[in-house]
Amino acid sequence: MEIMRISRHRSIATGLLGVLAGTYLVGCASVVTIEAEFPTPVVETLPVRIGLIFDEALTSYEYYEKIPQQATWTIYLGNANETMLGGLFDTMFVETRAVDAVPLTPTDLYNLDGVLRTELEKFEFEVPISKRDEFVEVWMQYRLTLYEPDGALIVEWPVSGYGKSETGKSEEALHRATVVAMREVGAAISTRFAEQPEIEYWLQERRNAAALSADFPLTN
Repeated sequence: MEIMRISRHRSIATGLLGVLAGTYLVGCASVVTIEAEFPTPVVETLPVRIGLIFDEALTSYEYYEKIPQQATWTIYLGNANETMLGGLFDTMFVETRAVDAVPLTPTDLYNLDGVLRTELEKFEFEVPISKRDEFVEVWMQYRLTLYEPDGALIVEWPVSGYGKSETGKSEEALHRATVVAMREVGAAISTRFAEQPEIEYWLQERRNAAALSADFPLTN
């Protein structure tokens, strides 16, 4: 009987510790929702019509991390992804349209030149753990995949961004660093997209086809 009492007391103590630990974690939870305006890039509009795939993994992107002896972090990036990329692509291409998948439906097949899927592959951050640390840092990597309208792969292109912000309130510093990283990604996409060899070749093919159609229009 004495053994049973001891076991029961240990069980109660363990349960109380669990409750206290849960309370501590809730008290140290940090939630950051990324909201920002992103500058419109000053670039030459590419003469192609693009279908955009923004799937739920991108538009509802949520990052969660539990840092031992510090805090739990939940970072919501979905709306910011859509805002940044939607505005960027609307500027880069002569026409954009949301599509669900490739290959395209017969209606879109003849009205679009290609399909672009964007994914957020990696999100990492580092917050100060001592008073000697001066910055919050963020690393991000997106992957752009360009397809022909029939679903044939043209290119996969990873694009990275880095941001940092001086410490202060950790949530605000993390927000600032994330926005800096996203703006760096946007700048890289707008300035280097057409320079990728596979994309450069694909764009030239589209220009050649357009020139040929102008020289030899279809007649009834």
